[in-house]
Amino acid sequence: MSEFKKSFQKVRYVGWESSMSPTIEREKKTMQYHVWWDKNGEQGGFEVYDVESGGEDYYGEGGLEFTGKVLDGYDGVFSLDDEVVKCVKEWGADTKDMEELG
Repeated sequence: MSEFKKSFQKVRYVGWESSMSPTIEREKKTMQYHVWWDKNGEQGGFEVYDVESGGEDYYGEGGLEFTGKVLDGYDGVFSLDDEVVKCVKEWGADTKDMEELG
């Protein structure tokens, strides 16, 4: 199989973060994840949002960049959610570079 897709939910403590905020107030939210990877096209993507507000409070999406099976880049968010990294790792991606960033 060369194309993978997965949707799942996970309860997380989330909060908005910026370079100007030394502490972050986090709140418990159920986060909806949609993750996909097209191995042949060496590309993928993700969408993450809080279920409670339908994404009005917390929302992120972006692309995943692969060289072969190595996840070596992403865009759309400041830092890649570890649940997205875990998902593509389960599908056989080499995520070492992204894990070192986290």
